[in-house]
Amino acid sequence: MLLFKKIYFTIKVILRIPTDFIKKNKIHYSTKISNNSLISGSKIGRENYIACNTVIINTNIGNYSSIAPGVQIGGMQHSYWWASTSPRLSEYCIYDKVTTIGNDVWIAAGCIIKQGVTIGDGAVIGAMSFVNTDIPENSIYFGSPAKFYKKRFEDNIFQKIKETKYWNLKPNEAIKILKQLENEHSIPTSILHHT
Repeated sequence: MLLFKKIYFTIKVILRIPTDFIKKNKIHYSTKISNNSLISGSKIGRENYIACNTVIINTNIGNYSSIAPGVQIGGMQHSYWWASTSPRLSEYCIYDKVTTIGNDVWIAAGCIIKQGVTIGDGAVIGAMSFVNTDIPENSIYFGSPAKFYKKRFEDNIFQKIKETKYWNLKPNEAIKILKQLENEHSIPTSILHHT
């Protein structure tokens, strides 16, 4: 079964190469992209997961981030302040701001992330949220517009996690480091610690 899975994802990556070239994408081969997703003008790091029905335009994404179904990141802002909102008529539509998603970010289903926004490392965006401002690292935001809920970890714990830079490592090496932090009780092992 594992061999079949590796062959399947290898074929998907090979088939993705011409489309990535045409759409000016740089996507690491280890990033898994589900069907019916549109990605254009974006740079996406390794070991990310992008679910189905996702739109990603002019965006840089780090490593180990998870994007749930139906998420829209970036894209044009139509010129509602001018006589026409049509990009065929208006030279005032805004489409060139780069959106930045950090490492190990989780964006839940149905979120809209406005162009030009930066989401910091380790952040979580709750389902159906509209993000129109920068989101700091190590934080949980949700709502429309998205508002701060709480930090994922206490600052000293997140600092220990961040110092490892595990997101620059291969999965087996990253897991070892995270397990080591868990054994040192730096990382809580239960959701009960976070409620």
